[in-house]
Amino acid sequence: MPLITCLHDAARLPRWAALGVLALGSAWLPLAGQAPEVKGRSVPELKTFFQQHCTRCHGLDGSAQGPDGQRLGGLDFTKVALESRSLSGPATDREIRSMSRTIRRGILFGYTMPAWGQQLTLEDATLLVREVLLKAEKGVTIEPAP
Repeated sequence: MPLITCLHDAARLPRWAALGVLALGSAWLPLAGQAPEVKGRSVPELKTFFQQHCTRCHGLDGSAQGPDGQRLGGLDFTKVALESRSLSGPATDREIRSMSRTIRRGILFGYTMPAWGQQLTLEDATLLVREVLLKAEKGVTIEPAP
């Protein structure tokens, strides 16, 4: 409900309830003009994120050979990366955006793949796709940051 509607409706509420609405509404005012300052992650930090959160399904090298990769049908990034590099040319921006959105939203309400939108900005997810996942090679561990 918009704040203005709340303030307008506050006049019709009992005094104690109106004060609560006004207090609640005014608590959000300082946040309205401020965007949270989000620090973008570096490629080494994103590799660490991959190692901490993604290897169970996508494997240490991105080949979907993790403990749950086969069972849940984890995507083999090494195959996608190889196709992107050689067979079909570089991944298109549309494919990269699609992968980035999937990382942030998850798959099947988090049942098949968790949503990482609270931990990764769209820019982080895009950098993860471009610089980590689309460069994955079978048998080469995606090394975390030192």
